[in-house]
Amino acid sequence: MKKIINDREITIVQYVTDYNWYAKIPNSNWLCILVDNDKKRRYVDEVIAKIINKDVCYVCTVGESCERTHDLFDEEIVFREVEIDEYYLPKHHIITTWHNGFNEGIKFGICNAYHDEIEIKEVVILDMTDGAERARIDKELAELADENE
Repeated sequence: MKKIINDREITIVQYVTDYNWYAKIPNSNWLCILVDNDKKRRYVDEVIAKIINKDVCYVCTVGESCERTHDLFDEEIVFREVEIDEYYLPKHHIITTWHNGFNEGIKFGICNAYHDEIEIKEVVILDMTDGAERARIDKELAELADENE
C-alpha cells in the first residue's frame, strides 16, 4: 500500500534475494531511505549498484549499519566517477546522508530532504533487515501521516 506524505508517494520495498525488489523502485525523481542492520557487504553492494542505475537522487541510510552503508555508497559514486571504464552515473549529483536516529532518518527523508536539481516525487523505504524493522517503519509512517493531515 502506498501512502502520500509531504506530497511524496511513499513505498516500502522489502529486499530479498529471491524476489524482484528492483522492479518495485522508480526510474527517476526518487529518494531512497535504505534501512540496514548489518547486511552482508555483497548484498549492500548489489543494492547500491542497482539504485544508482535507477537514477536515485538522494539516499538516506538508517539502521545499525547506517554509517558503513553511507560510506560504501559514497565509495561507489567516487569509483564510478574516476574509473577509466565508463560506469553509469545519473546526470544529477546523488546526495547521501546517514542518520543514527532511526525515526529522525525516516522523517528527514520524507519531510526535509531536498535536491536542487531534481524534484523528489517518490520515497522508497528499502528494508534490508529481513522485516526486523518493519514495525518501526510502519509506526513512523503512521505518525508522519497524522502530523501531515
